[in-house]
Amino acid sequence: MSFAASLFGISWGGSPGVGSDGFFSATYTGGGGPTFAGPAVDEQAALKVTAVYRAIAVISEAVAMLPIDVMQRVGDRREERSDHPVAELLRRPNPLMTAADLRGAQQAHVLQYGNAYIDIQRDEGGRPIGLWPLLPDRTRAVGRDGPSGERIIGYESVVDGLRYDFDTANIAHVHGLAFDGIRGYSPLSLARQAVGLALGLEEFGARFFGNDAKSGGFLEHPGKLGAEAQKNLRESMAAQGGLSQAHRIKILEEGMKFSATTIAPEDAQFLMTRTFQVEEIARLYGVPLHMLQSQAKSTSWGAGIAQMSLGFLIYTVAPWLVRWEQELERKLLSPAELAAGLFVRHNVNALLRADAATRAGFYTAALNRATGWMSRNEVRALEDLNPDDVELEGAEPGIPSFPQPEMDDGTND
Repeated sequence: MSFAASLFGISWGGSPGVGSDGFFSATYTGGGGPTFAGPAVDEQAALKVTAVYRAIAVISEAVAMLPIDVMQRVGDRREERSDHPVAELLRRPNPLMTAADLRGAQQAHVLQYGNAYIDIQRDEGGRPIGLWPLLPDRTRAVGRDGPSGERIIGYESVVDGLRYDFDTANIAHVHGLAFDGIRGYSPLSLARQAVGLALGLEEFGARFFGNDAKSGGFLEHPGKLGAEAQKNLRESMAAQGGLSQAHRIKILEEGMKFSATTIAPEDAQFLMTRTFQVEEIARLYGVPLHMLQSQAKSTSWGAGIAQMSLGFLIYTVAPWLVRWEQELERKLLSPAELAAGLFVRHNVNALLRADAATRAGFYTAALNRATGWMSRNEVRALEDLNPDDVELEGAEPGIPSFPQPEMDDGTND
């Protein structure tokens, strides 16, 4: 489990070995380095780009907010098993974190580094009793020989300067695009140049305004300046620069004059390029521009918030939900439980909620006497309302689940 677990006196499930704090950060992740635009980019530096931060946050928060539960297939029905120990574990993964804390952090890990790792704490009977995050830049999947000489996958993680080895059964590993199907690519490492350009543009703009919103240039002197004179000149110009000195008269001594040389930001299409970099980052993460607070272009996912939210759920969030569900099922549920029809599912209704008028139209169709498929209390449950006290026991879908007034057919006249 994570180092945080040691605060509660819980021992690590792995076996310690020799390691170096930060070793995996340099070796096993995509890492960083200078870009053609100038700024060095790694998974942490990329968060300084607001579009990157927002894209990671909006996906992570969407995944974290969705309820997740254990379900069971019983015949042709699906029943919620909220009383199952794994369901309780998914709601309270460890003493330090809520379910949203853990899942939001882990989804952010996979969006930054391409991999997210959870250490599964088990009791003496092998049942899962805790879920603890491992840092993705200090954890990796490794190949090793199994007990019968077969090649298996294990995990290594460095915590507090020590390396720990884990069996694959005790690590829930969710990754993004992966060439080998095991270790995901770091999207920010692959898109380092695009992020570096965004950082470079931001630095260029900041320095431009820090220079009184003026372009650079040369100071021309009729004679020759000595080393001390050059030093004094630099200090003098630095004291006259910056936004606090904007619009003030600058003093040039000894017949010097200023000649501007660089092009203006509008000539370099500064604003247009910054806008395009937001689009590049939105493309990297599959996030519609309006969710990055950009109104530069309309989305092709439909009109209205409901349709755009549906597109975001289907094309961006849903693939991550499937990865989480499948990994949690195979690591937290036993073969016997899987054979009995137990599975893990997210409830995506929170992201599918439309406006009041659209929901009313949907429910009207769902409750239609001839073609409906829901009861009244099923509708109330979707709206987080308590069951109707006058619900008829055993009400059929498509039939209003409350007493109906008797209709006079004229036979009583």
